[in-house]
Amino acid sequence: MPKVKPTEPITKKQLSRREQERRQQRILGVVFGLTAAAVVFVLGFGWYQEYVAKPSAPVATVNGKAISTRDYQAMVKYNDYELRSTIARAQSQLDSLDATNEDQTFLVSYMQQQIQQLRTKRSSVGLDTYDQMVDDELIRQEAARRGIQITAEELQLEIEQQFGYDRNPPTPTPTPITATVDSSVTPQPTRAPMTQTEFETNYGSYVAALRKNLAFSEQTFRRLFESSLYHTKLQEALALEVPASEEQVHARHILVATEDEANKVLERLHAGEDFAALAKELSTDTGSKEEGGDLGWFPRGMMVTEFENAAFALQPGETSEPVKTSFGYHIINVIERDANRSLDEATLDQKKSRALDNWLTTQRNSGTVISYWSSAKVPNLSQ
Repeated sequence: MPKVKPTEPITKKQLSRREQERRQQRILGVVFGLTAAAVVFVLGFGWYQEYVAKPSAPVATVNGKAISTRDYQAMVKYNDYELRSTIARAQSQLDSLDATNEDQTFLVSYMQQQIQQLRTKRSSVGLDTYDQMVDDELIRQEAARRGIQITAEELQLEIEQQFGYDRNPPTPTPTPITATVDSSVTPQPTRAPMTQTEFETNYGSYVAALRKNLAFSEQTFRRLFESSLYHTKLQEALALEVPASEEQVHARHILVATEDEANKVLERLHAGEDFAALAKELSTDTGSKEEGGDLGWFPRGMMVTEFENAAFALQPGETSEPVKTSFGYHIINVIERDANRSLDEATLDQKKSRALDNWLTTQRNSGTVISYWSSAKVPNLSQ
């Protein structure tokens, strides 16, 4: 039987070394754990920032209500998708035309211009969508304040109409033949009205395509039509509030290209020459020069801002210094003013049609909209 070698006693030095090694291992374990936790935190924080914080951050607040980056980016993608689809259809129509055919030259040129305008619109889709969503929120809040509502039936009818479906199409009436028909002309068949089944198929296919291509929900899609109805109803409400009379001035002007020319016009007026005669001789405004520069009566909101401010600052008989606008340099003379003159029908109609746009401009500049938009918030779009 082999002899077992007796275990040698452990010295204090060895115990001290072993304790030091265990302590180092514990420290390394803590350091490793902290490092791993830090890595997990950084990765988790990055994921949170990218997929939670950034999408939830607002691109704007409207009276304190946030428009999230997530909703904004979804709408940008939808608007860009619509533009690309429209461009593709227009390009297909253009390709079917013969550019060498003189009868189609105008149509080819027109289609090319339309496609270019659509492409230009795509380049600004990010900012245009931002403006659209801010306006939509302003309109919805004002509609709620006024008690304007959209019923489920109104919304459904709007969608049907936009898809080309009419629940109650008019009964076609035969057109009486009063002349000899050219037998060489092939009669074109009348397109049958869309049926409810066709509408439901078309609508369902389109919603499915949006969901597949853009992850765009049907609820969000229907909200677009609801926004259109709110837009229409608020426009109608604001149009009813446009006053039928307001302060107006009766003015005339002489428009020239440069400030030097405008100063020379003033010198001739100060020398006693007739305003109307100078307008006929020198004004580049072809719409008024033959009338001696007479613009008739107009209220605020009908002229460019610089011109309007100058005109309403004058009293009857006074003439302005040169006024610069995007059209050139104006010499303005006020003939009459009236603090409460009835608007003519055309001007009243024009002011009513602008009522919502003017209201939106005022709201955007009132401090109720706080913007956080930047080009960095625009999502990557398909080419």
